[in-house]
Amino acid sequence: MTESRWYSTSPPAKLNLFLELLARRDDGFHELDTVMVAIDWRDELRVRHTTVPGVQLSVDWTDGRTSVAAELQVDEDNELLLVPTDDKNLVVRALNRLTETLRLEGGWEVQLSKNIPSGAGMGGASSDAASALKLGWAAACETQSDLSATLKNETLLSLAAEIGSDVPFFLGDLEADRVVQCAHATGRGEKLKFFTLANPLHAVVIYPAASISTAQVYSRCQVPDSPQSSNDLLRALQGITAESEFSLHNALQAPARGLSSRIDPALECLSKAGLTHCHMTGSGSACFALADSSQQAAIAAETLRSTFPGGALIRAVMSYVVPSEIHIA
Repeated sequence: MTESRWYSTSPPAKLNLFLELLARRDDGFHELDTVMVAIDWRDELRVRHTTVPGVQLSVDWTDGRTSVAAELQVDEDNELLLVPTDDKNLVVRALNRLTETLRLEGGWEVQLSKNIPSGAGMGGASSDAASALKLGWAAACETQSDLSATLKNETLLSLAAEIGSDVPFFLGDLEADRVVQCAHATGRGEKLKFFTLANPLHAVVIYPAASISTAQVYSRCQVPDSPQSSNDLLRALQGITAESEFSLHNALQAPARGLSSRIDPALECLSKAGLTHCHMTGSGSACFALADSSQQAAIAAETLRSTFPGGALIRAVMSYVVPSEIHIA
Protein backbone atom coordinates (compact mmCIF):
# COMPACT_ATOMS: atom_id res chain seq x y z
CA MET A 1 0.00 0.00 0.00
CA THR A 2 0.99 3.65 -0.39
CA GLU A 3 0.48 6.59 1.92
CA SER A 4 -2.57 8.77 1.37
CA ARG A 5 -2.63 12.53 1.04
CA TRP A 6 -3.44 14.66 4.09
CA TYR A 7 -7.14 15.08 4.86
CA SER A 8 -8.12 17.95 7.14
CA THR A 9 -11.17 19.54 8.74
CA SER A 10 -12.19 21.86 11.59
CA PRO A 11 -14.17 19.96 14.27
CA PRO A 12 -16.67 22.34 15.94
CA ALA A 13 -17.76 22.50 19.57
CA LYS A 14 -21.41 22.33 20.64
CA LEU A 15 -23.72 23.90 23.16
CA ASN A 16 -26.60 22.12 24.86
CA LEU A 17 -29.52 24.52 24.66
CA PHE A 18 -31.66 22.04 26.56
CA LEU A 19 -30.80 18.95 28.60
CA GLU A 20 -33.27 16.99 30.70
CA LEU A 21 -33.02 13.61 32.41
CA LEU A 22 -35.91 11.25 31.66
CA ALA A 23 -34.84 7.99 33.33
CA ARG A 24 -31.84 6.02 34.55
CA ARG A 25 -31.05 3.06 32.32
CA ASP A 26 -29.97 -0.42 33.33
CA ASP A 27 -26.60 0.13 31.63
CA GLY A 28 -25.83 3.06 33.94
CA PHE A 29 -26.53 5.79 31.39
CA HIS A 30 -29.49 8.16 31.50
CA GLU A 31 -32.30 8.59 29.00
CA LEU A 32 -31.94 12.17 27.81
CA ASP A 33 -33.93 14.85 26.06
CA THR A 34 -31.37 17.31 24.73
CA VAL A 35 -31.02 19.94 22.01
CA MET A 36 -27.53 20.59 20.66
CA VAL A 37 -26.22 23.30 18.36
CA ALA A 38 -22.79 23.32 16.71
CA ILE A 39 -20.77 26.52 17.18
CA ASP A 40 -17.77 28.04 15.43
CA TRP A 41 -15.30 27.40 18.26
CA ARG A 42 -13.25 24.82 16.36
CA ASP A 43 -10.21 22.56 16.57
CA GLU A 44 -8.06 21.70 13.54
CA LEU A 45 -7.45 18.06 12.59
CA ARG A 46 -5.24 16.52 9.88
CA VAL A 47 -5.11 12.78 9.13
CA ARG A 48 -3.33 10.59 6.62
CA HIS A 49 -3.16 6.83 6.14
CA THR A 50 0.43 5.55 6.35
CA THR A 51 2.34 2.29 6.02
CA VAL A 52 3.31 2.36 9.72
CA PRO A 53 0.90 0.50 12.04
CA GLY A 54 -0.77 2.33 14.92
CA VAL A 55 -1.80 5.93 15.44
CA GLN A 56 0.94 8.56 15.70
CA LEU A 57 -0.82 11.59 17.21
CA SER A 58 0.79 14.97 17.82
CA VAL A 59 -1.09 17.72 19.67
CA ASP A 60 -0.55 21.44 20.07
CA TRP A 61 -2.62 24.52 20.89
CA THR A 62 -3.49 26.76 17.93
CA ASP A 63 -2.89 29.96 19.91
CA GLY A 64 0.18 28.49 21.61
CA ARG A 65 0.34 26.84 25.03
CA THR A 66 1.84 29.98 26.59
CA SER A 67 -1.00 32.19 25.37
CA VAL A 68 -3.76 29.80 26.46
CA ALA A 69 -2.13 29.31 29.87
CA ALA A 70 -2.02 33.08 30.30
CA GLU A 71 -5.74 33.39 29.52
CA LEU A 72 -6.55 30.64 32.01
CA GLN A 73 -4.05 32.05 34.53
CA VAL A 74 -2.43 28.65 35.03
CA ASP A 75 1.05 27.20 34.50
CA GLU A 76 1.83 25.78 31.06
CA ASP A 77 2.03 22.25 32.49
CA ASN A 78 -1.40 22.53 34.16
CA GLU A 79 -3.68 19.55 33.56
CA LEU A 80 -6.20 21.80 31.78
CA LEU A 81 -3.72 22.06 28.90
CA LEU A 82 -2.71 18.40 28.81
CA VAL A 83 -4.19 16.41 25.92
CA PRO A 84 -3.43 12.66 25.84
CA THR A 85 -1.83 11.19 22.73
CA ASP A 86 -2.51 7.53 23.57
CA ASP A 87 -5.79 5.60 23.46
CA LYS A 88 -7.23 7.84 26.17
CA ASN A 89 -7.71 10.30 23.31
CA LEU A 90 -10.92 9.55 21.39
CA VAL A 91 -9.17 10.33 18.09
CA VAL A 92 -6.78 7.43 18.66
CA ARG A 93 -9.62 5.19 19.77
CA ALA A 94 -11.70 6.12 16.72
CA LEU A 95 -8.94 5.42 14.21
CA ASN A 96 -7.96 2.15 15.91
CA ARG A 97 -11.56 0.96 15.72
CA LEU A 98 -11.83 2.07 12.09
CA THR A 99 -8.67 0.09 11.30
CA GLU A 100 -10.07 -3.01 13.01
CA THR A 101 -13.52 -2.74 11.46
CA LEU A 102 -12.29 -2.19 7.90
CA ARG A 103 -9.35 -4.60 8.36
CA LEU A 104 -6.96 -1.97 7.09
CA GLU A 105 -3.23 -2.38 6.69
CA GLY A 106 -0.88 0.30 7.99
CA GLY A 107 -1.79 3.06 10.40
CA TRP A 108 -2.30 6.79 10.82
CA GLU A 109 -0.41 10.01 11.21
CA VAL A 110 -2.53 12.64 12.95
CA GLN A 111 -1.99 16.30 13.77
CA LEU A 112 -4.46 17.87 16.21
CA SER A 113 -4.43 21.58 16.96
CA LYS A 114 -6.62 22.38 19.94
CA ASN A 115 -8.85 25.36 20.56
CA ILE A 116 -11.76 23.69 22.37
CA PRO A 117 -10.97 23.11 26.07
CA SER A 118 -11.38 19.72 27.74
CA GLY A 119 -13.84 19.02 30.54
CA ALA A 120 -15.98 21.91 29.35
CA GLY A 121 -19.19 20.17 28.25
CA MET A 122 -18.60 21.44 24.72
CA GLY A 123 -17.95 18.07 23.09
CA GLY A 124 -14.44 18.84 21.86
CA ALA A 125 -13.12 15.29 22.21
CA SER A 126 -16.28 13.82 20.65
CA SER A 127 -16.10 16.24 17.73
CA ASP A 128 -12.45 15.38 17.14
CA ALA A 129 -13.34 11.67 17.17
CA ALA A 130 -16.19 12.11 14.67
CA SER A 131 -13.91 14.08 12.36
CA ALA A 132 -11.21 11.43 12.69
CA LEU A 133 -13.70 8.79 11.55
CA LYS A 134 -14.73 10.83 8.50
CA LEU A 135 -11.16 11.77 7.57
CA GLY A 136 -9.98 8.22 8.19
CA TRP A 137 -12.65 6.80 5.90
CA ALA A 138 -11.75 9.29 3.16
CA ALA A 139 -8.04 8.55 3.45
CA ALA A 140 -8.63 4.79 3.54
CA CYS A 141 -10.68 5.00 0.33
CA GLU A 142 -7.61 6.47 -1.36
CA THR A 143 -5.35 3.59 -0.33
CA GLN A 144 -7.90 0.76 -0.21
CA SER A 145 -9.88 0.82 -3.46
CA ASP A 146 -12.11 -2.10 -2.45
CA LEU A 147 -13.97 -0.22 0.32
CA SER A 148 -17.73 -0.26 -0.22
CA ALA A 149 -19.30 3.19 -0.24
CA THR A 150 -22.66 1.62 0.63
CA LEU A 151 -21.32 0.65 4.07
CA LYS A 152 -19.94 4.10 4.90
CA ASN A 153 -22.87 5.58 6.85
CA GLU A 154 -23.67 2.38 8.72
CA THR A 155 -20.03 1.85 9.68
CA LEU A 156 -19.37 5.42 10.80
CA LEU A 157 -22.59 5.69 12.81
CA SER A 158 -21.98 2.37 14.54
CA LEU A 159 -18.42 3.27 15.49
CA ALA A 160 -19.44 6.77 16.59
CA ALA A 161 -22.12 5.47 18.96
CA GLU A 162 -19.61 2.98 20.38
CA ILE A 163 -16.99 5.66 21.05
CA GLY A 164 -19.21 8.19 22.83
CA SER A 165 -22.76 9.48 23.22
CA ASP A 166 -22.03 12.86 21.60
CA VAL A 167 -19.96 11.54 18.70
CA PRO A 168 -22.86 10.73 16.30
CA PHE A 169 -24.07 14.36 16.45
CA PHE A 170 -20.79 15.61 15.02
CA LEU A 171 -21.06 13.28 12.01
CA GLY A 172 -24.04 15.36 10.92
CA ASP A 173 -27.07 14.11 8.99
CA LEU A 174 -25.35 11.33 7.04
CA GLU A 175 -28.53 9.74 5.72
CA ALA A 176 -29.84 12.99 4.22
CA ASP A 177 -26.30 14.00 3.17
CA ARG A 178 -26.78 17.61 4.27
CA VAL A 179 -25.11 20.07 6.60
CA VAL A 180 -27.13 21.13 9.64
CA GLN A 181 -26.63 23.18 12.79
CA CYS A 182 -28.90 21.53 15.34
CA ALA A 183 -30.23 18.21 16.53
CA HIS A 184 -32.78 16.94 19.00
CA ALA A 185 -31.20 13.95 20.72
CA THR A 186 -32.79 11.21 22.82
CA GLY A 187 -31.66 7.84 24.16
CA ARG A 188 -28.27 8.49 25.76
CA GLY A 189 -27.77 11.20 23.14
CA GLU A 190 -27.18 9.04 20.07
CA LYS A 191 -30.74 9.03 18.64
CA LEU A 192 -30.80 12.17 16.53
CA LYS A 193 -33.29 14.25 14.60
CA PHE A 194 -31.40 16.96 12.75
CA PHE A 195 -32.87 20.31 11.76
CA THR A 196 -31.85 23.69 10.40
CA LEU A 197 -32.12 26.86 12.46
CA ALA A 198 -34.58 29.48 11.27
CA ASN A 199 -32.06 32.16 12.31
CA PRO A 200 -28.40 32.07 13.37
CA LEU A 201 -27.70 31.92 17.10
CA HIS A 202 -25.15 34.25 18.68
CA ALA A 203 -23.66 33.61 22.11
CA VAL A 204 -20.82 34.28 24.50
CA VAL A 205 -19.11 31.28 26.09
CA ILE A 206 -17.01 31.30 29.27
CA TYR A 207 -14.76 28.36 30.11
CA PRO A 208 -13.79 29.23 33.70
CA ALA A 209 -10.49 27.34 34.05
CA ALA A 210 -12.11 24.28 35.60
CA SER A 211 -12.52 20.77 34.25
CA ILE A 212 -15.45 18.74 35.58
CA SER A 213 -15.84 14.96 35.44
CA THR A 214 -18.96 14.00 33.50
CA ALA A 215 -19.28 10.81 35.55
CA GLN A 216 -19.21 12.74 38.83
CA VAL A 217 -21.88 15.16 37.61
CA TYR A 218 -24.22 12.37 36.54
CA SER A 219 -23.63 10.50 39.81
CA ARG A 220 -25.14 13.48 41.66
CA CYS A 221 -28.21 13.76 39.42
CA GLN A 222 -31.78 13.00 40.32
CA VAL A 223 -34.32 12.17 37.61
CA PRO A 224 -37.27 14.56 38.10
CA ASP A 225 -40.78 13.23 38.67
CA SER A 226 -42.08 15.58 35.96
CA PRO A 227 -39.35 16.19 33.36
CA GLN A 228 -39.39 19.41 31.39
CA SER A 229 -40.03 19.21 27.64
CA SER A 230 -37.92 20.64 24.82
CA ASN A 231 -40.94 21.02 22.48
CA ASP A 232 -41.34 24.80 22.86
CA LEU A 233 -37.63 25.37 22.24
CA LEU A 234 -37.62 23.11 19.18
CA ARG A 235 -40.58 24.95 17.67
CA ALA A 236 -38.97 28.34 18.28
CA LEU A 237 -35.60 27.34 16.84
CA GLN A 238 -37.25 26.13 13.65
CA GLY A 239 -39.31 29.31 13.30
CA ILE A 240 -42.63 27.64 14.00
CA THR A 241 -43.27 29.96 16.97
CA ALA A 242 -41.78 33.30 18.00
CA GLU A 243 -38.22 33.06 19.30
CA SER A 244 -39.22 34.91 22.46
CA GLU A 245 -41.42 32.00 23.47
CA PHE A 246 -38.80 29.59 24.73
CA SER A 247 -36.57 28.93 27.71
CA LEU A 248 -33.37 26.96 28.06
CA HIS A 249 -32.74 24.25 30.65
CA ASN A 250 -29.91 22.04 31.90
CA ALA A 251 -30.64 19.42 34.54
CA LEU A 252 -26.90 18.93 35.09
CA GLN A 253 -26.27 22.52 36.12
CA ALA A 254 -27.24 22.16 39.78
CA PRO A 255 -25.07 19.09 40.51
CA ALA A 256 -22.15 20.61 38.57
CA ARG A 257 -22.36 23.78 40.67
CA GLY A 258 -21.83 21.58 43.71
CA LEU A 259 -18.59 20.24 42.19
CA SER A 260 -17.05 23.53 41.03
CA SER A 261 -17.13 26.99 42.57
CA ARG A 262 -16.27 28.49 39.17
CA ILE A 263 -19.68 28.01 37.55
CA ASP A 264 -21.71 30.54 39.56
CA PRO A 265 -19.34 33.46 38.83
CA ALA A 266 -19.47 32.63 35.12
CA LEU A 267 -23.28 32.63 35.07
CA GLU A 268 -23.44 35.82 37.12
CA CYS A 269 -21.00 37.68 34.86
CA LEU A 270 -22.87 36.62 31.72
CA SER A 271 -26.10 37.95 33.18
CA LYS A 272 -24.51 41.25 34.22
CA ALA A 273 -23.17 41.67 30.67
CA GLY A 274 -26.72 42.16 29.43
CA LEU A 275 -27.02 38.73 27.81
CA THR A 276 -29.99 36.37 28.09
CA HIS A 277 -30.63 32.68 28.77
CA CYS A 278 -27.51 32.14 30.89
CA HIS A 279 -26.82 28.42 31.31
CA MET A 280 -24.13 25.79 31.59
CA THR A 281 -23.56 23.50 28.59
CA GLY A 282 -23.44 19.72 28.93
CA SER A 283 -21.89 18.57 32.19
CA GLY A 284 -19.85 21.80 32.42
CA SER A 285 -17.85 23.71 33.26
CA ALA A 286 -18.37 26.02 30.27
CA CYS A 287 -21.30 28.44 30.53
CA PHE A 288 -22.95 30.53 27.85
CA ALA A 289 -25.58 33.17 27.23
CA LEU A 290 -27.38 34.26 24.08
CA ALA A 291 -26.89 37.60 22.32
CA ASP A 292 -29.10 39.42 19.84
CA SER A 293 -26.31 39.86 17.29
CA SER A 294 -22.68 39.10 16.56
CA GLN A 295 -21.83 42.69 17.48
CA GLN A 296 -23.46 42.42 20.91
CA ALA A 297 -21.70 39.10 21.52
CA ALA A 298 -18.30 40.53 20.54
CA ILE A 299 -18.71 43.60 22.76
CA ALA A 300 -19.88 41.50 25.72
CA ALA A 301 -16.99 39.04 25.30
CA GLU A 302 -14.45 41.86 25.24
CA THR A 303 -15.95 43.38 28.40
CA LEU A 304 -15.99 40.04 30.19
CA ARG A 305 -12.31 39.43 29.45
CA SER A 306 -11.46 42.45 31.59
CA THR A 307 -14.07 41.94 34.32
CA PHE A 308 -14.31 38.17 34.87
CA PRO A 309 -12.70 37.20 38.21
CA GLY A 310 -9.91 34.74 37.49
CA GLY A 311 -8.67 32.96 34.39
CA ALA A 312 -11.03 31.90 31.62
CA LEU A 313 -11.36 31.36 27.90
CA ILE A 314 -14.07 33.76 26.75
CA ARG A 315 -15.32 33.68 23.17
CA ALA A 316 -18.07 35.24 21.08
CA VAL A 317 -19.51 32.44 18.94
CA MET A 318 -22.32 31.74 16.53
CA SER A 319 -24.09 28.65 15.26
CA TYR A 320 -22.06 26.54 12.84
CA VAL A 321 -22.61 23.38 10.79
CA VAL A 322 -21.92 19.67 11.11
CA PRO A 323 -20.14 18.04 9.49
CA SER A 324 -17.44 20.58 8.70
CA GLU A 325 -15.87 20.59 5.24
CA ILE A 326 -13.05 18.19 4.38
CA HIS A 327 -9.95 19.49 2.60
CA ILE A 328 -7.28 17.44 0.81
CA ALA A 329 -3.64 18.42 0.48
